[in-house]
Amino acid sequence: MAGMFDGKIVLVTGAGSGMGRAAAQRFAQEGAQVCAVDLNIGSAEATVASICSGGGEAFACQADIAQQADNDRMVAETVARYGGLDAAFLNAGYLGPNLDFFKTDAKTFDFIVSVNLRGCFFGMQSTGRAMRPGGAVVITASTAAFAANQYNAVYTATKHGVLGLVKATAEAFAARGLRINAICPGVTRTGMIGMTSALTPVPPDQLKQPEFAGLGEPQHIAELALFLASPRASFITGAAHTIDGGLMAHIPAARVQF
Repeated sequence: MAGMFDGKIVLVTGAGSGMGRAAAQRFAQEGAQVCAVDLNIGSAEATVASICSGGGEAFACQADIAQQADNDRMVAETVARYGGLDAAFLNAGYLGPNLDFFKTDAKTFDFIVSVNLRGCFFGMQSTGRAMRPGGAVVITASTAAFAANQYNAVYTATKHGVLGLVKATAEAFAARGLRINAICPGVTRTGMIGMTSALTPVPPDQLKQPEFAGLGEPQHIAELALFLASPRASFITGAAHTIDGGLMAHIPAARVQF
């Protein structure tokens, strides 16, 4: 049975762990040749090893997405190795520690912005310039793009900014025959929140449904990324897609006494 991405070339950032690793593995299972990008090359190589051990095709690439040159290089290496680029999951990001707003310094602000917003901007440029018509870019934002992570104002601002970039560039991408979308995960079992997840995906029909507004698995996010990157989502672009188990669907109790 043919996979959704047979004959396609896909690039995934933050592929060394969590949602990025799950997505890289699932793209490969669906037939894609994958460039697994991570700042930690050892983690990217571990993802590639897991893909190749299952009969898939992938290579590891080290890149700091905050650097324009690294974004250009990871795309160039992918095109040189596989002959093109058809989809990208720009997933790498940085949450950082809880921050007191009034004590957050310029160095911390600049670092979070450089990864989450600057890195997103240059990743969109680099992949979009090289991608073949019919391709798609998917970007990891956050439910913090709709409401606040009150413990990290800078992270919240960058994820709001990611949605702005997606909306502002949808027409430019369309002019190249491409689509672009953002996904907004809720709380997910990843290293970013100090939790570990399964090393290999399960068959999609065996994914368990978490409790309402509960904890998602990286593969839940990966499956949405695959859908949005595929022709099945050909009428979807310039949009934000919440995937949070219902977290944003209810209003928390007000802090008032009646």
